[in-house]
Amino acid sequence: MALAKSLVGEVVADLAPQDKQWRPKVQAELELPAGLVRGEATLEIRLEDQLAGTATARRTPVPLAGPVVPADSPLGAAAFGFYRQEEAPEPVLTPVYRAGETVWARFSIIGFARTDANRYDVSYGLEAFNAAGASLFRQEIAAEQTGESAYPRRYLPSVLSLNLSRDLAPGAYRLQLLLHDRISGRRAASDHRFTVE
Repeated sequence: MALAKSLVGEVVADLAPQDKQWRPKVQAELELPAGLVRGEATLEIRLEDQLAGTATARRTPVPLAGPVVPADSPLGAAAFGFYRQEEAPEPVLTPVYRAGETVWARFSIIGFARTDANRYDVSYGLEAFNAAGASLFRQEIAAEQTGESAYPRRYLPSVLSLNLSRDLAPGAYRLQLLLHDRISGRRAASDHRFTVE
């Protein structure tokens, strides 16, 4: 399966006798689809000398830097992390917040079903609990991710936030992430703990 559209170009140059060692240089950029997982692709280059009537081709491996997501992963949230701000580059090592702050989390949804046209349809919500297990807040659908792609996506980067009330008591809290794959009908939940000081 092709990951990018083929590029076609032509190099035309008038050469003098002293240019017999000249070699054309070509630069090209290929736009890869979003959602590629770690692995290896193959870049194929085909050249044709139209004056000499010769052609050559070469294949070379290209490493893909993405997350490792097995094809048979169950529905779930991978690489879940708490953050101080939405755009913070790194997750916090110890998720501790103050009353009135916003809890940010980023994760990737994995293990969702796709149709033959690589269509996906996933929603996620959240529920927050105090240390005694009492539910403080529930939002069944916080966000939805629906789309189609030429390449079969295996993960969907996602983000959520929870605004803590200013009168929230210090203590241990649990955020439960609620996933729903609307194509397969499967549901999954995962718990993530944070502290309010």
